[in-house]
Amino acid sequence: MNRNSILIIDDNKHIRTQINLVLKLEGYQTFMASNGTEGVQTAREVMPNLIICDIMMPELDGYGVLGMLRGNAMTADIPFLFLSAKAEKQDIRQGMNLGADDYLWKPFSTEDLLKAIEARLDRYETTKRILSGKISALASVSLTRDKFLSLMTHDLKSAFTGILGLAELLSAKHHGMAQEEFNETITLMNETAQSTYGLLDSFLEWSRLQIGGMNATPSKFDIHLIGQRTLSLLAANAKHKNIAVVNAIPEEMFVWADTRMVEAILRNLLYNALKFTNRGGSITISAANDEDEDDKVRIAVHDTGIGISEDDIVRLLQPESEFTTLGTFGEKGTGLGVLFCRELAERNNGMLSIHSEKGAGSTFSFTLPKARK
Repeated sequence: MNRNSILIIDDNKHIRTQINLVLKLEGYQTFMASNGTEGVQTAREVMPNLIICDIMMPELDGYGVLGMLRGNAMTADIPFLFLSAKAEKQDIRQGMNLGADDYLWKPFSTEDLLKAIEARLDRYETTKRILSGKISALASVSLTRDKFLSLMTHDLKSAFTGILGLAELLSAKHHGMAQEEFNETITLMNETAQSTYGLLDSFLEWSRLQIGGMNATPSKFDIHLIGQRTLSLLAANAKHKNIAVVNAIPEEMFVWADTRMVEAILRNLLYNALKFTNRGGSITISAANDEDEDDKVRIAVHDTGIGISEDDIVRLLQPESEFTTLGTFGEKGTGLGVLFCRELAERNNGMLSIHSEKGAGSTFSFTLPKARK
């Protein structure tokens, strides 16, 4: 197969044929699909190097196509370019949340199309070369660490793609933007950047944990204050999804643990709760004396989200399993954060527990030693 094969998904035969002709003249190998369902099937069969997809299509629209492809390990990393007449901020936000690499708006010129394709393919090839070098250098590491590195590069790539896409939009259109639209775009960039920073911070902590360079240094601290500080970091994300977040941890509840590790646990559990809770839902963090161990405090993150089945909870806690699910806005979930939280809790003489019901929300909790008075 040609290194630069491209799949075109569009229900408009004229546009589909026009793009196909342009790409063939440029030496690309092309495949075509006339609707979203056919496009998903073709993508899985031919594994193209890039996909160009319309948004507004019957049966399965472009967002549905992207969500299905990003949710499948075989097609999750294929560069995806939206081609559409829709250019509203909410459409861009939805596409970026699902992992779109770029937008091209109709009507478009041949030059714009070819430049967008070349830019995405170049970025994809660069990423593959970097990944290939890392994988070769780390050939002797464990299965868990291999999986971590794979998920790290994919998730960070998706996160930075959102930021880059918004930056490109702002750079190209800021002169014609109304002040309100400009402010909203800047706010969205800030939200995305904060989420990406939290993701990167968690990945760095995980990597230190895996190579033995992250040891617990316990001290006495108030878990209520740590909970409040963590909530403030995710306030923008909660506001975006209109989710109420409540800190119900009693004041002056002291534990004996590593502060940065506990913050990492709460940040990951809250991030997951936000990811899998529908708009208008709620999340509560609480803490109380553990019922089973008198010398422990149990901290819980409860959400009113989509819940997890018993089978998926088992898979979630197995490092070797290939567990992937999508959040309520199409965000990809891998389960990596839960494994990370479990390890951090255990390093602080605690234990992670999960209680959930499909469609009725989840409670992720962990224990920590009480501080001596």
